[in-house]
Amino acid sequence: MSSQAVEFEATAQLLDRRLVSLRCLSHDDAKAALALHQHLSDHDRYFRFFTLNQVGLDELVSKMTEPARGRCALGAFDANRLIGVGNYTVSDDPTVADVGIVVAHEDHLRGVGTALLRHLAQMAETHGIRRFAADILAENLLMLKVFADLGWPCDRSTYGSVIHLEIELPECRTEAVNRPD
Repeated sequence: MSSQAVEFEATAQLLDRRLVSLRCLSHDDAKAALALHQHLSDHDRYFRFFTLNQVGLDELVSKMTEPARGRCALGAFDANRLIGVGNYTVSDDPTVADVGIVVAHEDHLRGVGTALLRHLAQMAETHGIRRFAADILAENLLMLKVFADLGWPCDRSTYGSVIHLEIELPECRTEAVNRPD
């Protein structure tokens, strides 16, 4: 995966019938990705980063928007507005990637996270990734529901207030992934 820019574009219909475009983030999306994270409520920031303190957003956004081996970030765009990001980073085991999702608060409960995860899984499988790993706060019922609703086989472990999920990815539907000729 030396070039994350495996061209990927898709369209997903949200629960409110809106169509959003999904594509890999690039350097040109850094400002939008930073704004999405800066505008998280304290509640959403806590669920995403397990802290109310400011996190290194510049470094995070740089990692999301610069192609690199073992990393991928997919953005959900409503017209030109970035409303969600799903990203993964390959772990020590090259068949497992840590996954994270963030969705603009006003777009929660519309299927943005589900759409991002489905398409991120398709991209991951083209790079030999077979499982996603996710750490989710036990009180983050919305994110736990997103994973449960996908219906993918999942092992679940609880460590205090954190639930660790190991999610088996479904077989890749390669027709949905656009590849360069």
